[in-house]
Amino acid sequence: MSIIKVDGAARDDLLKLLPTGVWVGCRYHPDGLPGTVNEEILQRLRSSHPEARFALSFDTANSSHSEIVRKLEELQPDYYEYQPPDPLKKAEFQEAMRRLDDIGLPKIAGPFWIMKDDISTLRDREPFREMMRRGTTLFQFIIESAIDPGFKLSAVQQRRLDEFLEEIPGVVNDSFSRLVRLDRYPLHHHQGYLLEAIVPGTDQAARGENALSSGRVVRLLRTLDV
Repeated sequence: MSIIKVDGAARDDLLKLLPTGVWVGCRYHPDGLPGTVNEEILQRLRSSHPEARFALSFDTANSSHSEIVRKLEELQPDYYEYQPPDPLKKAEFQEAMRRLDDIGLPKIAGPFWIMKDDISTLRDREPFREMMRRGTTLFQFIIESAIDPGFKLSAVQQRRLDEFLEEIPGVVNDSFSRLVRLDRYPLHHHQGYLLEAIVPGTDQAARGENALSSGRVVRLLRTLDV
């Protein structure tokens, strides 16, 4: 069974249309602004959708590490979602890994970009192994692209990516607007799919390039055996 993670799905109108057990990417904001959750919203969603899994992330520019740890202990989401520093910045990366030890929840990392003109992420698996040793159970990858003919990875690059995903557990995002059926996506060893649903009332500049309408997300997911 594929993992289905949908960012922008922390709302009743969309969640009720998604597969049972969907993973929901949520960003915390104390005011519960559009596209975010606070304590009240998260509690309500978990109560009305008990089989969904909630991954909570934070605006690290406005939240200290101690504040994040405290909020995670209070809210107890299913996963803590984070973006690690560049592993080439070794001191910064190691400090981030040390801080992960303060968080007892399972963790989701990323996203990481895999592009036709830059597949450097695939060259060194050790940073991913280190994150796994620190409790990271899933990684998020944006692929550019396994399906878009203008940016399509070569056959050799796709094979390298599939070999990488055999060891490193990941969900993938791509130019899914080009697909009619998600079950025809050409990679083989990914754990599932990462989709972003457009949240009404949010700034377009804050959306990812592959963000889809809620209706498009629902139609694509109905093509999967989940």
